[in-house]
Amino acid sequence: MTIVVAPGIELHYRDDGEGQPVLFIQGLGVDHRGWGAVTRPLSKRFRCISYDNRDVGRSSTVDGPYDVLDMAADAIGLLDALGIARADIVGTSMGGVIAQEIAIRHPERVRKLVLVTTYTSGDPRGSAIFEGQALLRRTLSREDYCRATFWSVYSHQDYRRTDGFIEQMIARTAGNDLWQSQDAYERHVRAVTSANTEGRLSQIAAPTLILAGAEDILTPMRFSERLASDIPNNRLQVVEGAGHGMIWSHAGRVVDAVGEFLS
Repeated sequence: MTIVVAPGIELHYRDDGEGQPVLFIQGLGVDHRGWGAVTRPLSKRFRCISYDNRDVGRSSTVDGPYDVLDMAADAIGLLDALGIARADIVGTSMGGVIAQEIAIRHPERVRKLVLVTTYTSGDPRGSAIFEGQALLRRTLSREDYCRATFWSVYSHQDYRRTDGFIEQMIARTAGNDLWQSQDAYERHVRAVTSANTEGRLSQIAAPTLILAGAEDILTPMRFSERLASDIPNNRLQVVEGAGHGMIWSHAGRVVDAVGEFLS
């Protein structure tokens, strides 16, 4: 389903289940289907709304600069269009920063907040990582790009799995029928690297669950520790063996933690 949330912006979304509404926000370059392993089981207990951020999936392409504040406004526009006054917000990676901005700027709209493998600000190391990945994405085939970068998404434990998990994720990602264009990906990169919630985290009033991967090298533990030190009412939960792609590699653990917290 697609809905207009602002002039020139249409967001494609999926709405599953009934009960307390929960908005799921994805990270850089990933469309709403990336939440499937989490929202399918949770939709038996909650109303799970997942959507494509601007510039990805079936949502509008935006030919111009924007940042996570604009993307947070998109999310609020989606809630408005669906007639949802207050929701639980779950965000991963870039989606976690969008979720932070929603909780800071619109506290009345957030019942509970879940931040998964996310960060508080862009920094020189992060910028180097994402600019480097953008360069690889520009020059390599889809499959080669996945093979060259998935080490930053999945842990060494994930790579040791004997069920073919990594190969499955490479095939699924490289075969994505909604592969994000390079220009749109680089606009997402600029939004990611310009984000900064530090100094304002104390304004988050919603009870917050912080899910961190013990082996996350893309958004290391220092970010989750900063969130835990600055958000007033929070619980930090570390998932052993998990990397940045926790919602795929450890989906069951995410479902259990989110379900228990939101209940």
